[in-house]
Amino acid sequence: MIEFFKKVQEILLRNGKSKSADPVDILIESYRDLCSLAAQISRHAERAPYPHVARLLRRLAQEKQSSADLLRDKLLGAGTRLEEMAFEIKSGKNHWERMTQDLNDHRALETRLLERATLIGEQAPETAEFLRRIAASHRPHTEAILDLIARADPQAEQT
Repeated sequence: MIEFFKKVQEILLRNGKSKSADPVDILIESYRDLCSLAAQISRHAERAPYPHVARLLRRLAQEKQSSADLLRDKLLGAGTRLEEMAFEIKSGKNHWERMTQDLNDHRALETRLLERATLIGEQAPETAEFLRRIAASHRPHTEAILDLIARADPQAEQT
């Protein structure tokens, strides 16, 4: 039975892209992922073709950053040092491609948060629940981004 749980943990570590099952490491990785996606969406807001689209993207980016800030506060409160980081901002040749990238990255992040929560569920149930709540609070972002994609013209060469 112990071997089974070790196999499950190994799969979750690999699929969740976590290098560790330590709750602190999981929170740091989740913090970085949220910051990265917030920066990416914010950058895409700067290039949005319409003001209302830019406003929506800035709001989504701010909500992701607010969740990252909650994780940061939790980590700093536990005495963890966080280092400055540079983010890879993925883009596309037009608004439709950027929104598609944001949707794919958002879905991947939601999956990683839930996998990480499962990974640490037994050893840190409060932290696992915290990650689940963050993932759930961002679920409406999927619909918002899907709506933007549906309204965007994939053939447009706008920047």
